[in-house]
Parts: sequence; C-alpha cells; structure tokens
Amino acid sequence: MDISEEEMLAELRAISNKSSNSRFDTFEKKVVKTTADNGTTTSKNGIEFLKGNPEDPALNQYWYSQGTVEALANECDRIITDRGESFKVAFLSTPSIYFALDEKKRGSSYMFDYDRKWEDDRGFIFYDFNKPAEFEVEGLKGTFDMVVIDPPFITREVWEKYAESAEWLLKEKPGWGKAGGMVIGTTLQENAGFLDELLGCKAQAFKPSIPNLPYQYNSYANFEGAVYLGAANPEISE
Repeated sequence: MDISEEEMLAELRAISNKSSNSRFDTFEKKVVKTTADNGTTTSKNGIEFLKGNPEDPALNQYWYSQGTVEALANECDRIITDRGESFKVAFLSTPSIYFALDEKKRGSSYMFDYDRKWEDDRGFIFYDFNKPAEFEVEGLKGTFDMVVIDPPFITREVWEKYAESAEWLLKEKPGWGKAGGMVIGTTLQENAGFLDELLGCKAQAFKPSIPNLPYQYNSYANFEGAVYLGAANPEISE
C-alpha cells in the first residue's frame, strides 16, 4: 500500500522519538555524574536537552550521544574558563553543546540555528546556512573568538557556507593557531582534507558518537592543546 510523504515523515519521527526515549531511559540508569576539571558539570544539562528535544528528521537533526555532548561541552567550558567569561563563542547548528553549558558560561555566546523552537532563549539567532552572512541581529561581524560547527549535511559545498559564516563572525580569519579564529567541528573522517583547507582544522583523537547516524564522525580543531577532544571516546571501539 502506498503512503504519502507526510505519513512516511510521521513514521520516521515516531521511530526517532521512540529510539531517543529508549536510549536516554537506559542511559539515566547507568549515568555517573562527571565533572570538568574546573568543577563545572555539563552532564545534567546534556541529559535535559536530549530528553526534551527529540530529533527531527525533517531538519536532519541527529543528536550526539550524551557522553559526546558532555565531552564537547567540557572542551568549550575549559576554553571559556581559561580565557574568561567575555570569551565569545558562536555555536553554529550545535544547540546540544550550547545548552549543555551552564547559563553563566554561555552568557557571552550565541546559538545559531534554523529551528526556531529555541527562539525564546537569550542567545538564539536564526541561521540559514544558505545565507551565510545574513542574520536577524546586527553587530555580529568580527566579534566572536571561537565557532563550534556541526552542519546538518556533510558535503564540501555545505561546509564552504559554514566556513564563510565562521570567517564573517570571527575576530580573525580562521586558521591553525589563531587566537581570535578558533574552530571546533565534527564531520566525516573523509572530510579531513577540506576541513584543513577551509578552516585550518586537524583531526583530533575524540570520535563523536551519534547513535542514529550510520557512519562515523571525527572531531576537528584548529588549535593545539585540546583536552577532551585529545582523548579517545570510550563509546567508540577503535
């Protein structure tokens, strides 16, 4: 029996929601509260985000695992702590990492996303990667110290648009070792070449877990000294 596109999408959403709820129920039974070296806990915030925001396949939303959210958020937390709370981060299509930070730590930062479900948050800025330098808020150009990127698509063409956004937002043109042009990103291992070319990013030891994606991502950064991204992810068997 043929089904409409709307019915198929509804089924996909139901499957995604069921899978997400099952994963988080299981995780909560096993979770051990972990704390960053500076004392800031991101575990609770990460769980709350994942439980409260089922993936939306229509927007190509496939969340990191809770452990991966925590590792990425802890890396951001560490950097913000080291450089001071005026350090400004643009979270491009990475709402789970943004919300895993405590409110004080994300006070100078912003979350750029296409999904307006978070538009009541102080830091939300609507973002369409097809318009990489067009935003509804003025005064953003050249004001950020770091961007954190996880595009909904893996192609070079999409990454080029995110790289354009990063260059527009950052204080310095992104490149290896630039203090005002720091970048963290996640994508396929096979994309390492153009991540280096576009943003100066190098593959890190940490491999994100994304339970509902069939292929393996890697993490990338364009600076030395990553701590949480510098360690292997115990969720991923090498």
